Amino acid sequence: MSMTSNQLNKKDIERLVSQINTSISYEKPGETTKTKISKHWNNFSQIYVSNVKQDFIVCDDCKTILIYKSSTGSGCMINHLRSCPSKLKHDNSSGEQQKINNYFNKNSNDNKQIPKSIKRAITTSCAEFVAEDSRAFKLLQGPGFIRLAQQLFDSGQRLSSSIPIDIENLLPAPTTVSNFYCVC
Repeated sequence: MSMTSNQLNKKDIERLVSQINTSISYEKPGETTKTKISKHWNNFSQIYVSNVKQDFIVCDDCKTILIYKSSTGSGCMINHLRSCPSKLKHDNSSGEQQKINNYFNKNSNDNKQIPKSIKRAITTSCAEFVAEDSRAFKLLQGPGFIRLAQQLFDSGQRLSSSIPIDIENLLPAPTTVSNFYCVC
């Protein structure tokens, strides 16, 4: 068993479950005065091994084991419930057609989802940027870089899409930047 501070990996947990090992137990989290539990816990139980809480939960309906950390919230539960075989069978037992809302997230941020192809292109460009210019990857998280990237993006949105844009014409020369900020 691979253990790091009494935490098991998913394969170890699955093996213990399949062996019906007596060291494994399941519990529903309790609400405290400081924390409120998600309604999604009605469908899941926290996994414990030898009374040590693991970073895994189990779906009470289909017995699927999911990775769960309280710091990341109930997102894995919500995603699983959308596709849980037991839930889908139960929900659709009336023979009614499922509503489209069952397949799409209702969050307001959904309209701001970035297509994977664009994310991939940006990630590639960022990797090439830090490699070519011998910069640290951490530079991409700096507030100055983020402001620059946001300004370039905003400027691109304001410019007509029919006009080809040469980014070199948008970027100032290094002396222009130093003269702008140098008050000698």
